[in-house]
Amino acid sequence: MAECDDRFYLAESTVPGAGRGLFASVPLAPGDRFEVIGVLVPADSISDYCTEFANYHKFRVGDEVLVPLGFGGMANHSSEPNLVKIIEGKRTYLQALRAIAAGEELFHRYNPSARERFGLH
Repeated sequence: MAECDDRFYLAESTVPGAGRGLFASVPLAPGDRFEVIGVLVPADSISDYCTEFANYHKFRVGDEVLVPLGFGGMANHSSEPNLVKIIEGKRTYLQALRAIAAGEELFHRYNPSARERFGLH
């Protein structure tokens, strides 16, 4: 499994202490989206526990968690996101909420339990 979407790149986040972030390399229109590629594992399973190193990047998908293996896991949290998480069956997407300029960092809003776990308000 490999990430190969040239609409995005990684760079130091604009959020102090957040590490790397995901940025648009081209303008994105409202509704543009990309799939969060990765591996689905049952929540609270051995596979979930063995990938705790990725907890900051996982997505909840029903009774499973998606361990991302590409750009989707690098979008940081914001209370004013420019992306929204879309779940369609077992697939997860991040979709632009508004026009996004090339060079702009991409953010989505973590779910309430993730915000609580990471101490975000």
